[in-house]
Amino acid sequence: MRKSAVLALALALCVVTGPDAVAGEPGAPILPPAFTLPGLDGKPHGLGEWRNKVVLLNFWASWCSPCQSEIPDLVAFQNQYSGQGLQVVGIGMDDEVKLRNVHRTLGINYPVLFTNSPAHPLLSRFGNHTGVVPYTVLVSRAGEVVYTHTGVITRELFEEQVIPLLQ
Repeated sequence: MRKSAVLALALALCVVTGPDAVAGEPGAPILPPAFTLPGLDGKPHGLGEWRNKVVLLNFWASWCSPCQSEIPDLVAFQNQYSGQGLQVVGIGMDDEVKLRNVHRTLGINYPVLFTNSPAHPLLSRFGNHTGVVPYTVLVSRAGEVVYTHTGVITRELFEEQVIPLLQ
């Protein structure tokens, strides 16, 4: 009995602290929620705009230093892999003016959409019920959510999760 309790606790901790791979019925596609948000370019955008691409949705905020620390890598990923079908899309959970300042300062080269709210329900609809940013959602060319991650996307995570989808 004692060993089974320890095993159950260990499994529960893995679920809480392990990779944020999307859970669901084995083999069942997980479709992202539909949304339309304004972009810093002044136009409304939805996920369908990047159909047949591998989309890396990155939820962030101007006040979040880990978010800002990963943006140069996201810029580099967009530069290096856009020709292979990658589309990075930032979703700023913040005020438009503050996001524009970060966009300009860090030279963001991918679309940035915004919510004007750090507690927008879209974050929860993509599986982040804690509201922690940065939060990244990976959508395959088939339009299915294949991976989510709370925290900074490192080059190692990118190579492990994104590169295989581009090939």
